[in-house]
Amino acid sequence: MYTNVDECEAAGLDPKEVERIANGLSRYAKKASALGIDVFGGSGSGSLRFDDGGPGRLIIADIEGQIDGGDGSVRHDEHGLMRGE
Repeated sequence: MYTNVDECEAAGLDPKEVERIANGLSRYAKKASALGIDVFGGSGSGSLRFDDGGPGRLIIADIEGQIDGGDGSVRHDEHGLMRGE
């Protein structure tokens, strides 16, 4: 996990606060993965999902808050800042 300081500053956000949030999310994503749970995001919502071998993963919990998904592509803009799709 790393924090993109230049991008945080361009967004007017405190890089230390962003780092705390990212660390917390990373810690819980690792715990979920260790239990075989996938953190899924898309279409503005999120869920925790588990593959029990059935037709599609079981949705074992919903996640509140704005969760976005996509292919995760990244590019650098004309100022060298990282931007997503």
